[in-house]
Amino acid sequence: MKAEGKAVKLQKDLTTGSVRAHLIRFTIPLIISNIFQVLYNAVDMFFVGKYAGTESLSAVSVCGPIMDVLIISISGLSVGVSVAIANYAGNHQTQDVKDCANSAIGLYAVIAVVFTVIGFILSPQILALVQTPQEAMPHAIQYLRTIFCGIVFMLGYNLINALQRGFGDSNSSMIFIIVSAGVNIVLDFIFVCLLDMHAFGAALATVIAQAVSFVMGVVYFRIQKHVVTFRLKDIRFHVNQLRFILRIGLPTALNEVLVNLAYLTVSGVANSFGLAASAAYGIGMKIDNIAIFSDSAMNMTMSSFASQNIGAGKPQRALDGLKEALKLSGILGLITAVIVFFFAPGFAAIFNSDPLVIGHTVDYLHISLYSYVLFALVGPLIGFIRGTGNLKTSVIVGFIAQYVFRVPCAFLFCHFIGFPGVAVAILVGPLSSTIMYGWIVATGRWKRGLKNLNVSAQGA
Repeated sequence: MKAEGKAVKLQKDLTTGSVRAHLIRFTIPLIISNIFQVLYNAVDMFFVGKYAGTESLSAVSVCGPIMDVLIISISGLSVGVSVAIANYAGNHQTQDVKDCANSAIGLYAVIAVVFTVIGFILSPQILALVQTPQEAMPHAIQYLRTIFCGIVFMLGYNLINALQRGFGDSNSSMIFIIVSAGVNIVLDFIFVCLLDMHAFGAALATVIAQAVSFVMGVVYFRIQKHVVTFRLKDIRFHVNQLRFILRIGLPTALNEVLVNLAYLTVSGVANSFGLAASAAYGIGMKIDNIAIFSDSAMNMTMSSFASQNIGAGKPQRALDGLKEALKLSGILGLITAVIVFFFAPGFAAIFNSDPLVIGHTVDYLHISLYSYVLFALVGPLIGFIRGTGNLKTSVIVGFIAQYVFRVPCAFLFCHFIGFPGVAVAILVGPLSSTIMYGWIVATGRWKRGLKNLNVSAQGA
């Protein structure tokens, strides 16, 4: 239903105008945001690696994939928020937008409390599961527990980002994350370099920086006098809107959990090769994450683009957007692969001066860089699949790619070629996903998911 009163603030209407121009304008801020998001842990690793020793570096390196599981899993749920908001906003359902946003705020608050308590208590067990080197364990426990204590800010920022993407706004979150990253760098220098607080100081800097980005987001919504207010009196669960969010978000979050549990398994395999290999894997993953910046940016762009256009009754425009996104993202992936191929030793040396760590990192990167184009292609495909309501498809493809291909390949190739086998496993994941998603789109099977969006929107 359309509600009376304040109109929906759709900062960017993605349902009209040039498809390519919309994609570029929407994606560039997301790319910048994602690079700075990745820099959080990378900056921690830089300062800790330079000023706190290999034990602290390994601790931050080990915690990186664990944090990625948290962030990306929540980002999966955030897709549900973005798609629901975009669907309602594209159809100009103002009251539904407001109820959807308030339900999401309540949901994230509950999740924050649960994650904080469970994460703080189980940090030692989590670190043991990923085979954290014993020398790094005390630092890793301090780091991870500090992150869990401040996870409410991480979740809050991700929620604000999800809401803004649903409204077609990718610029504001970019500003928040840039400011936050700057705060993180300054605090890392103070806590790690000047106060010698080791890994704990890096974690504390991250938490404070994320708190800054969250507060900026809340203030932004208040200043804009938006339909989304973040006022306590407005926060409550609305069953139909919450159901819509969870219908989209839970399968997406489940898929992200499966993907990142597979990454943690691969991380455990890498850690089993010792302290230097553990540090090298963490460094290599950070360089990978920066290099595949177009992957998640195009993923989020296509989720918003597809869902807004489906909400407006324009499925063909959504498909046209996917074709343009694949071209743009593929080119970016190829460029980053070439850059990393030639500069891998220099990139590795930024984080650590140990020749053994640098050597392991270069061995890893010279294999993993071939995945950059594949990640660049799979990002838009996943966003399109999710934005068009193909929820089960996303989970099934994710499970097959990770547990039929990536994890077995990690054990298999590491057995035969040692540590570089980890990089082969990283490569196999996006290769299998791209093939499966490409087949679904090419055969028109993606259209089966449209009923999920239509049913959700009508039922609310």
